[in-house]
Amino acid sequence: MSDQSSNPPDHDALTKANLQRRMALGWDEFQAYLASLSETQLTQPTDAAGWTVKDHLIHLATWENGALHLLDGKPQRETMDIPADIWTQGDDAINAVIHKRTHDLPLEDVLRTLNETHARMLQKLEATPEEALLLPLRHYQPDSTEERPVIWWIIGNTMMHWGDHLPWMKAISDKG
Repeated sequence: MSDQSSNPPDHDALTKANLQRRMALGWDEFQAYLASLSETQLTQPTDAAGWTVKDHLIHLATWENGALHLLDGKPQRETMDIPADIWTQGDDAINAVIHKRTHDLPLEDVLRTLNETHARMLQKLEATPEEALLLPLRHYQPDSTEERPVIWWIIGNTMMHWGDHLPWMKAISDKG
């Protein structure tokens, strides 16, 4: 997940329309990059941690799915099936669990999951009133005391997250 302590892009203009527009642009750019890669570039070269581009993609899909279910009031940890003791250890521990669980998935399954998860996010955003996106995270996650709007978590687990991972994926794919 992206660092939620920083402000998302255009933090003064957190509107549903801006979110949808920026997300569409970011997704198109992200998909164009993925389309430029061969199957070998997606699945074979790894970074120092042993991650392939495919591993980054399922990681991104997992976090986006967690953010999607925030809007239903489902705990992100539970949606992502992360044990409570791991969740409290932070992103590195969470990401290690995701990587271990998903590393051996076939590329086709990873790409389908990524695309289906994103399509569900877009549908959910379309159906969600703007004022609901501006409610604090604690409205959706009763155990949270977080006052920032849930839209920050949507941004942080979608377009900002893609942007965070893109340089890492490019470094991996350049090896292939």
